[in-house]
Amino acid sequence: MKSNFLTPLTLLSICLLWSCQPAKNEAQTIPAKGFCLSADFKNQIKIDSIQKRTVFEQIALNGVIQYDQDELAALKSPIPGIVQSVSVKMGDYVEKGQILVSLKGTSVNDLGKELRELENSKRLTESKLVSLRSLLKDGMASQRELEEMESELKAVQIGISHVKANMSLLNGSSENGVFYIRAPKAGYIVDKKVSPGMTVGDDADLLSVSKLNEVWVSVNIYANNLPFVKNGAPVKITTLAYKGESFDGYIDQVANFFDPEERVVKARIKLLNKDLRLKPGMSVDVLVEKVVSGQEERMLAIPKDAIILHNNQNFVVRYKSDCDLSVKVVDIVAENETYAFVKSGVAEGDQVLTENELIVFDELINR
Repeated sequence: MKSNFLTPLTLLSICLLWSCQPAKNEAQTIPAKGFCLSADFKNQIKIDSIQKRTVFEQIALNGVIQYDQDELAALKSPIPGIVQSVSVKMGDYVEKGQILVSLKGTSVNDLGKELRELENSKRLTESKLVSLRSLLKDGMASQRELEEMESELKAVQIGISHVKANMSLLNGSSENGVFYIRAPKAGYIVDKKVSPGMTVGDDADLLSVSKLNEVWVSVNIYANNLPFVKNGAPVKITTLAYKGESFDGYIDQVANFFDPEERVVKARIKLLNKDLRLKPGMSVDVLVEKVVSGQEERMLAIPKDAIILHNNQNFVVRYKSDCDLSVKVVDIVAENETYAFVKSGVAEGDQVLTENELIVFDELINR
């Protein structure tokens, strides 16, 4: 709601226009005489329509932007080793399968050595098997010896498959004993705790990858507001980083337990993050709508940015065309952070100015 302060001369002009009559409940209009919006100035104003809406209050909550935990992949080292290289920085976008970190560890070397030994054993067993089959034809070997050798070959082959599976799981290279950590999904590097030359232990935190096209807002709900915050409730998010803008979301989940330390119930909001403008860690204000108890009626809802407070009265600048603008007196009977509710003074579908309306207001009443 905006206030306007005028000079005595201006006040005299208003008095003459209104014949110095006291304010009445019925609608009052200050018409424009010979005033038109220029093309350049029109680009600097905003216009919104008045609609009937259910009268509601809003609960103001505080929240913090978080990563979408369902999309967060925290990468740990499955082996102890020394970090050879890190190919990404914080905030980098990565593709699925891209190499992020390389580690040199004894585990990969041991697997490589075991694989080479098993492959040598396989070649030797296959050679023995060829000889036994030849001896069996000449009656110099038994069928049982042949079956035992075939079983031995199968065991070696199973061992090779097992080691190769482990190597694949570790993204390991048997040639140089290096273990590669690859991106499990496409996304952004949102956490980095590793650098070249570091010695890391088993299960050490290295990197985190997440998609940021959707984020969560963690909200604290105090006991007195709990009855009004339900799953699926629409919310508006605002932040100091983007003044004058709001982001629409909804309550995705209200926790079923009370946090005894903070003495609140936690709620989670899901929010589309167009152009990745919302950054995890940002503080935000959350407005949750609630219907006024026992008051389900619909009334004319004027955007709060359109209201001008002057001489203890509320006004709006009504727009019909670039050369047809007027000042209207409105009687507010209820309001919240978004709308002022009125019963008279304007009509459903009327258009009102919501930005730079003070300039137009001054121009109109001074004519």
